[in-house]
Amino acid sequence: MSGAALEFAAVAVLPQDQAEALAAMLAGMDPWRTLGYGPEALARSLTTPHPDLVRYLALRRGRPLGLAVVRRPWLRGAYIELFAVLPGAQGRGIGAALLGHIEETCRGHTANLWLLVSGFNAQARGFYVRHGFREIGPIPDLIMPGQDEVLMRKVL
Repeated sequence: MSGAALEFAAVAVLPQDQAEALAAMLAGMDPWRTLGYGPEALARSLTTPHPDLVRYLALRRGRPLGLAVVRRPWLRGAYIELFAVLPGAQGRGIGAALLGHIEETCRGHTANLWLLVSGFNAQARGFYVRHGFREIGPIPDLIMPGQDEVLMRKVL
């Protein structure tokens, strides 16, 4: 995507209409589709206030291209609860830029970045490894019977 620069916005909660639109997209994407997350639950997670959560949007010309939800503090670091690049924006460096923004925001305040990635999501696992995350180990049946979630860590 060329043209306007990528911008980042950090918000405590997303406006309801924006959360619903993003949640509908997420519910149709893996891993959320396979794990059975519906748009209502995803929208609720984007609009429920919590003092330890920050939602980050990657925007171009005001249009969301990616989003992340980060919990801090969490296990001597920050935990990326949700990380997504929306359809049409994937493969264009949006995820790397958003992850880099999160790292810069956390650097100096936390020692680690943590996340869980679905074991079946090979593309996401590879992305995180390429960006310095190390697999700590699988957690079987955490979200869905028969599916592993893999805990990953990056030391900042």
